[in-house]
Amino acid sequence: SGVLPDHFGSEGQWEDNKRLCDSYVYKLHIRLPSEPGWKKTKAQIDRHSNHYLVFSRHWLDYDKIQIISVMSPNGHEKAKTSFMAELERRAEDFQNS
Repeated sequence: SGVLPDHFGSEGQWEDNKRLCDSYVYKLHIRLPSEPGWKKTKAQIDRHSNHYLVFSRHWLDYDKIQIISVMSPNGHEKAKTSFMAELERRAEDFQNS
């Protein structure tokens, strides 16, 4: 429909983590159902939160995705821990499927 849901925010990768980038791991900032959505006029790139939907895109089929985690609460803090290695492991399992 071309309309961005009001609970979906900025999408990107952890550019400072080559292993996650090489495993095609992405994060989508999200608002939880208990939180108000972003205004429809707020650009996607400006929608940030402390909650991430983490997914991997398959290297052979970009449209094939696997949700590998919801990092919440405290997504930013979790991104500084060994949990990132678990995300890589999950993504690699998906890439090899």
